[in-house]
Amino acid sequence: METLKKILKRKHLLVIGSTEIDRKKFITEIIKIAGFETFRFPPKMKLFDDYFYEMKKMKLYRPWYEARSYNGDAIWDFHRDWLEENNSLLIMEEFQYMEECWKFEILRLCIEIMDSRKKGEDAIHLIISQKSENNLVEQMTNKVLFNMRKKERRTSKQIIEQNLKIIDISNKNYTL
Repeated sequence: METLKKILKRKHLLVIGSTEIDRKKFITEIIKIAGFETFRFPPKMKLFDDYFYEMKKMKLYRPWYEARSYNGDAIWDFHRDWLEENNSLLIMEEFQYMEECWKFEILRLCIEIMDSRKKGEDAIHLIISQKSENNLVEQMTNKVLFNMRKKERRTSKQIIEQNLKIIDISNKNYTL
């Protein structure tokens, strides 16, 4: 488990394999040792509205100005800023159920934040789970445009693979 703690400091985790209950237990054990403020979203969210509702409920955004109310675009912008400025752990279980465009957007944002941080700098940490990898990396490679740095030599796939560790818990090396 200490190895996973070190990996989580540098990469996001995709937990796959075994059963939904086993994945949930595995993630719970990681949370116990991670030492991060943790925000666990309900499993099997389908729509961005579900994510948005939970994000608002957990107050995972910080407006920089006071207003009586904020529209959805403003809250999303504040949330993106919150993600960039926090050293928290987000858990999104059974990620395969979320609508495709938004799951890729949320994952892209978290990968870009992790990729752009400087050594030793805090960054948001993400653990997602689903039954299998189900070509998630390949789909992201084909559908997601990363904000590439000037003179970037890595491909989108390399950026994803450098910032997302896939852990198959049906592999006995990761049993608790």
